[in-house]
Order: sequence, then C-alpha cells, then structure tokens
Amino acid sequence: GDLPEETFAVADFTLRERLSDLFTLNLTLVQSLPANPFKPKPEIDLTALLIQEAMLQVFYGETEQRKITGIISHADWCGTDGNQTRYTFTVRPALWRLTLNQDSHIYHRQTVPDILKFLLKKHHVRADSQLEDPHQNREYTTQKRESDYAFFCRLAAEEGISFWFEDETLFFSDSHLGMTANLPLQYQPQPDTAHGQDVIYQVRLGVGMAPKRSIHRDYNPDRPLSQVYQLESSPDYQALGSLTPYTIYESYGRFQQEAEGKPFVKYRHEVLKNQTQRGSGQSNCIKLR
Repeated sequence: GDLPEETFAVADFTLRERLSDLFTLNLTLVQSLPANPFKPKPEIDLTALLIQEAMLQVFYGETEQRKITGIISHADWCGTDGNQTRYTFTVRPALWRLTLNQDSHIYHRQTVPDILKFLLKKHHVRADSQLEDPHQNREYTTQKRESDYAFFCRLAAEEGISFWFEDETLFFSDSHLGMTANLPLQYQPQPDTAHGQDVIYQVRLGVGMAPKRSIHRDYNPDRPLSQVYQLESSPDYQALGSLTPYTIYESYGRFQQEAEGKPFVKYRHEVLKNQTQRGSGQSNCIKLR
C-alpha cells in the first residue's frame, strides 16, 4: 500500500505455493516505536490495507534471492507490549481477486486462451503466456454459478494449461518448456555444508499404476445418427491386451466436433499418464517456484 517501507520489520514468514494454484504468503510483522520520541507512531488502518499490493524481498547478503508480490487478503492486529506491535498479514497473488465473485455466462465461438485472457483483463491481473498447441474455437463455453477463479482453473485444466507466478506477473502455458529457468542446482546430501550455495539435498522418485486408455463420446444434434468419438491410449496399452479393464469411458465428453475433441481427450489422458511417475525433493533454494 502507501505505507513507508520502514513501517514494519519482518519477524517471520512462510510461503506455500504449487503449480496451477494460488500461493499463500503469511507474514508476521513488527511495528516499533519511532526512534524520535516526539514523532508519533503511524496509525495502521487494517481495512484500508485489504486488496492493496504488498511485496516481500528476500536477500542473502546484499543479493536479492526472491521477490514475492501480491495483494493483502487478511490482516490481524496481534497485540503490543508498549514498544512493539505485532501484526500478521496474508498475501495472495492478484489472481486471488477472481475468487471474490460468482457468475453465469456463455462464451460463444471463443478459444480457451481467449477466455482466460478476458478474465485476467477483467480483474486487472498482469499476465503473459507461451502456447505451443493450437486451441480450437468452442461453439459455446458455459460458466454456471462458478467464481471466475474456479472457471479459470477448470478451463485451463481441460486444455492442458498450467499457470504460475513470477514476481507480479502470472504466466500460463500448455507446455513445460514455458517453465524452464536458468537455475543450476547441485545435489548435496549434507546441506549444512553448502554455505552460500543453492542445492538439492533430498530426492525421491517413484512410479504408479494408472488407466491406460481413455474413450470419450458425445452427441452432435446436427448429426443425430452418428456419435462424436475420440480415443487416446498409452504406448504400453497393447501389451496389456484388448480386454484390459484399465480404461476410462466418458459418455459426456463435452465436445461436438472431432477437431475439438481430439486435443480435449489428449489433455485428459495426459493427466492420467502423469500418475505413472512422480518425484519430490527438498532444497534450500528459495528461487524455486
């Protein structure tokens, strides 16, 4: 907001973030009495701070490691000892504003990226994108009693689009290539010895079973005697035999043209394939998103 930078000192913070999700930055801040006893301590109007922009900068020495920018969604006064007053603030990305409404709307003959960009512009969210796949015009797309955020997430997931945040900008992409960054990390199982270095000190990899085939059908009123049909299979499907029960069948595919349905089913099946491999790790690098 409009408060001077020296108003608060950061006592503690936690940051939780995931791909295609709203991050949550929790701040514990301290306001001390001014060094000049004749200078009054500024009054903090918590209500006036809501939805105002906030920024946390993290430094190692004099080098900035990370900058997190968002808006204040919640603010609490936590007491005073006469010399210091403690506050807690919750900071969410600007995209969080899309959770504050609910609407019903029909979008006619538009692509999903066009609808996403419209929603972001409507809520004044700074955004950029990198799209590799062609995205078909949809005859109609319905938002029914959904928040703009729930609608945004649903459409993005349907067409294989992920989103994340870099500083004050939302990025979205249908390819993992859009998420790459020049961030070399070393594997160091003893993190206590990695002074001043960004390292990964624990890695865990695994595999899992998932359905091997997806079949989606739908109905086109202009061709009532023929169903719209799309199928997507994993490479190892044939090895399991044609009678495998590991198939997802959906009779309401929510598409009326083959050209529209093919990428639609492809993205849905990729979600299933993603369950076959998983990995996790721990690092001391706050630059990781």
